[in-house]
Amino acid sequence: MAYREILTGGLLLCLSAAAAAALPVFDAHIHYSADVWDAIPPGRAMAMLSEAGISRAVVSATPAGGAERLYRAAPDRIVPFLRPYPSRAHRHYWYRDPEIPSWLRAQLARIPYRGIGEFHVFGADAGSPVVQEVIGIARERQLVLMAHTDPEGIAAILAQAPANDVIWAHAGFDVPIADLQDLLDAHPRLFLELSFREGLLQDGRLTPAWRAFLVENAVRCLAGTDTYTPGRWAGLADLVDETRQWLGQLPAEVASRIAHGNAERLFGAAGQAADGARHPGPP
Repeated sequence: MAYREILTGGLLLCLSAAAAAALPVFDAHIHYSADVWDAIPPGRAMAMLSEAGISRAVVSATPAGGAERLYRAAPDRIVPFLRPYPSRAHRHYWYRDPEIPSWLRAQLARIPYRGIGEFHVFGADAGSPVVQEVIGIARERQLVLMAHTDPEGIAAILAQAPANDVIWAHAGFDVPIADLQDLLDAHPRLFLELSFREGLLQDGRLTPAWRAFLVENAVRCLAGTDTYTPGRWAGLADLVDETRQWLGQLPAEVASRIAHGNAERLFGAAGQAADGARHPGPP
């Protein structure tokens, strides 16, 4: 049964358990990498997304062909992102490989990629000449950037891409909430993807600090599961159920925005290109 409670000075209606269980999820962090291709071909992967209640998904892969495979299987449901990793080994040194920008340009011509990432880069490496060139490509094409990085890295990326939407994967893992709030206030095109975010839950419940933060920043947060291993794919439905459980502890409008609304404003309606700016802003 729906319940009411006082939060941030207002009376807000939260989702019932049944409504939370039925909440569609636009998953902002799916990987479809080579380690699952044989066991989970594209048709089966799309069926698993449907079984988990994932309406659409941002998909990246190592190598990049995985995102392309899923996009070609269901272009209306897959938002493809291009990782700067021609091979798995590139994750550890792509930011200093001068061949990466030309490789990216060639790959971007294959399908209508919507973003670059999720890429791993940390500290001063986020300001390397290769990263600068990659961000320049994103700037030219108005692509979203998705970074797995630390505070120094995200600061460098945001400084180089003030006109691009930037998703910080895992919301910085363990970065203090106050620091996240400062970044959101200073950078209106920064979004936080919440998979693996430390401190979000305690005994299955949203912590008071995180609940207040999510309500305050309802238009800046995205739900994701991060299927970075075959085991995460095998447990995808459970991961989405866990996400819905904490979303159900939020006011209904907040939960809807985080579950799918913000990603829909970022990437447009299914089967449609978003507008040129691709910046959702307040609804």
